[in-house]
Amino acid sequence: MSIGLAIALVGLTSLALAILLVPLLLRRHADAARETYNLAVYRDQLAEVERDLGRGLLSPEQAEMARAEIGRRILALPPAQISPGSASSAPFAIATIAVLLLPFAAWLVYARLGSPALPDQPFAESAAAAKAVAGGVQHLDLNKAIAKIGDHLKDHPEDLTGWLLLARTEMSLGQYAEAAEAYRHAADVSGHRADIMGDWGEAQVLAAEGTVTPAAREAFQAALADKESAPRSRYYLALAQSQQGDAKAALQGWIDLAADSPADAEWQPLLRQRIAETAAQLRVDPATLKTSSGMPSQAAVAAAAQASAGASPEERRAMILTMVGNLAAKLEQQPDDVAGWTRLGRSYMVLKEPQKARDAYAHAVKLKPDDAELRQAYAEASRAAEAGAAQPSR
Repeated sequence: MSIGLAIALVGLTSLALAILLVPLLLRRHADAARETYNLAVYRDQLAEVERDLGRGLLSPEQAEMARAEIGRRILALPPAQISPGSASSAPFAIATIAVLLLPFAAWLVYARLGSPALPDQPFAESAAAAKAVAGGVQHLDLNKAIAKIGDHLKDHPEDLTGWLLLARTEMSLGQYAEAAEAYRHAADVSGHRADIMGDWGEAQVLAAEGTVTPAAREAFQAALADKESAPRSRYYLALAQSQQGDAKAALQGWIDLAADSPADAEWQPLLRQRIAETAAQLRVDPATLKTSSGMPSQAAVAAAAQASAGASPEERRAMILTMVGNLAAKLEQQPDDVAGWTRLGRSYMVLKEPQKARDAYAHAVKLKPDDAELRQAYAEASRAAEAGAAQPSR
């Protein structure tokens, strides 16, 4: 131990002792002052009684009664107040000795149990070590859980919940091959349920380090029946086409998936990245990308918006009219597309053509009469069309 460190430790120890002893000293001084004051007051009262008796202000009987009362109060005081420094000194001395011995006891315990020669460990290393220990404990606990589930499934191979729990636990540990095997059992037990087939396919892809194997493709094809997990299956099926060398088909699959997914879907950023990379690989202008139904893709819309940033209002209106015309032509071939008619009506309202918007919304309401929002949009378009018809032509 260096001299500087020893001096610093001694200084800190002295400061700690001072912090503990000063309150004891202050309290003892305050107690002694209060004890002396109480006793002095009673003694002054006795002297005052004697003076009043001598001046004839009190009779002997009254003086005797006053002496008795003051004597009773003095006797009621604690012994420490009657004899300061006797009874109160022992607790103070014991407390002082305990405080003084505390640092020496700590030094003795450290010298016996501690490791003064052990070098310091950097904070980053100690934090990493603690994290590693915690991770090891958690990993050990999960492995124990896997072993217990495995023992249970040996006796109950038809337990679907047990197979799913085993598969998900192994997935969390990164044991993808084992998870794929557990999902295979779960798929068999469930009668090849669509959502479980999707989980099985994804586990196979992870086990194959990102390659969509033929078995995984079959699983994803079966999983398309589950609407909630269908986007995942569509993504992996397009990825399989890309890995097989059909980049154009993969690009079309991702474009259609992006168009069919909500704008705030968590997989949209990945889709945009895949579309941009594949379009660059094929040397395709993003502005020309369209969905399988002939609608401009999201990438095309974004490219068109960027291209029209410097266009005149007339040019931008012409571009919008072209896109709306394409949508109207598509709906002539697919008249049962409720979402398409709704977009067309909204577009005509933006273009301030309420008569055409009313007709588009009428088609949508006819296909979905219970939709309150569609009925409201149709009513607004009808009012706007009637108001426009009532105005004199210019």
